[in-house]
Amino acid sequence: MKKIVITTLVVFTLISLGACTNNNKNLPKGSEETSMSSKKDQATDETSNTKEQARSQSIFTAILVEDAKKNDTVDHSIRLVLKEVEAVEDPEKIITMMKNDGVILNVPKEQLADGITESDLKSGNKIQFTLVGLPAMTMSIPPQVAGNSVIKIEKI
Repeated sequence: MKKIVITTLVVFTLISLGACTNNNKNLPKGSEETSMSSKKDQATDETSNTKEQARSQSIFTAILVEDAKKNDTVDHSIRLVLKEVEAVEDPEKIITMMKNDGVILNVPKEQLADGITESDLKSGNKIQFTLVGLPAMTMSIPPQVAGNSVIKIEKI
């Protein structure tokens, strides 16, 4: 009885291993084709997303709640705490996230337009800021926008 069970297990194992190796021979060809088409689709999606983002910029005005401060982060970005945010152009309808509690922008110096410096941005100043179509934003209260989502900051 033991001989029959062992023989059956050995035969079943050999058949299973044979079937697995046959599948591996066919796998790279199909996988390669799928990989190539996925890369092509991804490249097309990235191109169309870049074009859409260039067209869909959001422009807002707001009032500084406090003087601009330099963050203690590695990039030494500038922290702007804003309230009374109003939309000039808002194709993505993101004003609802900033309307009630304001917003905090963490921007590098390069995003400040017309030679504006950190010391020029004082509490009570009205500014205009331009964001990419759908910016990276925290879900905190108030929400915070990352510097790479900010295109430009202008003093009005």
